[in-house]
Amino acid sequence: MSKPGKELRSALKEAKKKGLVTLQTSPDVSKLRKKLKMSQREFSVIYHINIETLRKWEQHQRDPDSISRAYLKCIQNDPILIRNLVNK
Repeated sequence: MSKPGKELRSALKEAKKKGLVTLQTSPDVSKLRKKLKMSQREFSVIYHINIETLRKWEQHQRDPDSISRAYLKCIQNDPILIRNLVNK
């Protein structure tokens, strides 16, 4: 993961510790990915999410943890910015 990507992840973890990240529900990952017109593979590579984890989220076999929910919300709100941050 790129330095900006690591910084974003670290900031999300710090926000969680401070109680600033309290997302109880996750964006619909499949819907988000399809809106971005990406395959599971593309989405996982571009946003550095393990493909198996992504599949389990989409098949509702596993729910994203709070950090992942916050990250998905960031992607949902500004996919291009997040893509650029994590791939520099």
